[in-house]
Amino acid sequence: MATRKPSKFELYNLKMTIKIMKKNLSAFVFPILFSLILMPTKAMSTDIGGVLWRGATWATLGAIGYTNPFGADSFRMTFGGYPDHDALQLEANLRYNLGETMPFISSSSIRPFLDVSYSSWQFLKDDGLSMTNKGNAFGIAPGARFEWPTFAYITNFIDVRAGVSILAPDKLENKDGSVRNFGGNFTFSEQFAIGGFFSTKKRWEWQLGVQHHSNHNIYEQNNGIEFYNLTFGYNY
Repeated sequence: MATRKPSKFELYNLKMTIKIMKKNLSAFVFPILFSLILMPTKAMSTDIGGVLWRGATWATLGAIGYTNPFGADSFRMTFGGYPDHDALQLEANLRYNLGETMPFISSSSIRPFLDVSYSSWQFLKDDGLSMTNKGNAFGIAPGARFEWPTFAYITNFIDVRAGVSILAPDKLENKDGSVRNFGGNFTFSEQFAIGGFFSTKKRWEWQLGVQHHSNHNIYEQNNGIEFYNLTFGYNY
């Protein structure tokens, strides 16, 4: 029996399907891969249950990035830290573009956006990364992107945002045993970042930034925290 050769149309459909899967699969694999890299070996050997259910959180966020059920314009993963605070940061956010891109100065443009994020903070102790000394931040922040033609073949834009976050808990232990008291569960958050695209299609992008959280003295205690971070984003 002769084997039927696939038609040009079928080959084209297969090629396009593989292409779409390769693009979207990266948005799913990256969060899981980096979360596995960040898992401390000691915690994996002593707290398997904790590692698994925490890993489920990031697997879920990765699945959201892959399927985009909330119709976001971009899915982003941020990895950060700041030695003075003995803490590491892992953040996922969905970005929604607000309105059309508008001309700004010369050949540059500006576009407003809204970020909805979940951030996990892991504080260090003398014996390494603590799986119990852990913070969570749920945030929403409007911002703006100032974009220009590629400068020095590296950078394409500056992102700024300012919003609010809910912390849980509002106290965390520093490496030296002192307690970092954020004053309350409500904080303001700001971020400045500069970045660029990996190709002219602008599907993938990177950012280097600094992020700050504090309550701006609305509580009696106001121990803020900062992170220097690296972000990878996928634009749908």
